[in-house]
Amino acid sequence: MARRPRSRPRRLPALPETPRPPRRQRRAPVGPPPSLEGGTLALVLLRLFLGITFVYAGLDKLIDPTFLRTSGSGSIATQLDAFVRVSPIAILVQIFAQPWPILTGLMVSIAEIAVGLGTLSGLLFRASAVGGASLSLLFWLTASWATKPYYYGPDLPYAAGWIVLAIAGHGERFVFTGWLDRQLEPTDDWSEPISPERRAFLQGTLVGLGALALAIAGGTLGSAIFGHPIESNPLGGTPPSGSGSLLPSGSAPASTLATPAGSVVGTLTDLANQGGSLAFQVPQTGDPGVLVKLGSGKVVAFDAVCTHAGCTVEFDPTSGYLICPCHGATFDPGHAAAVVGGPTNQPLLSLPIRIDQATGAISIVG
Repeated sequence: MARRPRSRPRRLPALPETPRPPRRQRRAPVGPPPSLEGGTLALVLLRLFLGITFVYAGLDKLIDPTFLRTSGSGSIATQLDAFVRVSPIAILVQIFAQPWPILTGLMVSIAEIAVGLGTLSGLLFRASAVGGASLSLLFWLTASWATKPYYYGPDLPYAAGWIVLAIAGHGERFVFTGWLDRQLEPTDDWSEPISPERRAFLQGTLVGLGALALAIAGGTLGSAIFGHPIESNPLGGTPPSGSGSLLPSGSAPASTLATPAGSVVGTLTDLANQGGSLAFQVPQTGDPGVLVKLGSGKVVAFDAVCTHAGCTVEFDPTSGYLICPCHGATFDPGHAAAVVGGPTNQPLLSLPIRIDQATGAISIVG
């Protein structure tokens, strides 16, 4: 019996497919952070040291009652005057910094705080590391340039450390970038991811606002403790000539600095009344000077401009040394102001003096 052929099922025409929007590619899940061993631990420790140091350096300038002033020992204006004498970029200091010393000091302080915060948080990290290296190289070309040999100066090692961080990164530990990425993560599969430019802008905004907040807090704290460290003119203006010759803090009253007629700079009576040291202005140069009565009874005189960065040294009656308040250079007046310690190997300039035994007047010879 013949078989009947099977009927094939009738196929319906296929409906056109509705195009679906491309599905956003999910990022691969982040694995566990690298262990704190070897290179990662080294990067974390370097980050902590440089970040904390730069935040502290910026705040210290704002809290210091003498730094943001247009004159006086330790002021930014006096330091800029000293940089012009020794720096290879003196012309740039004269053009861009000296006309506005207080603004320059504020910008440097806030930049240091921002660099430190970016380094500690990991936000805008490589830009912060490059900024730290740039600041350190700038300090080397100004504040540390007179330090000989160069390895006595601190700024080149800082620059080297910042360059290492800029190349190697933050080690992917103890950073806020992961938290920020989670906040910026799209809430659904169809949202566009945040662009790298916007991420960088948001990270820079967070670092900048944090730096400004800390700077304001530091300035407020300095004002509360020491009075008003910032002068009424926020830009500072051009420092007056001879600004570095003003009296160091803790020395004799300003009236003792007035140089009498001729080259007389003080008397033995004045020297005894001021505890064995007397600040004065060198008649020939206008630099600050200091008279010191040694334990042997001999009186010596020195140019008080520190041979490191140009700050005005102060006599410490406890140790009997002349000490720079800016970077700690220490000089022994009993041995021709030889360097005892600190970032310089050049003694202070000795000044020849003459003492009138009849009147006790002390004069600078020459």
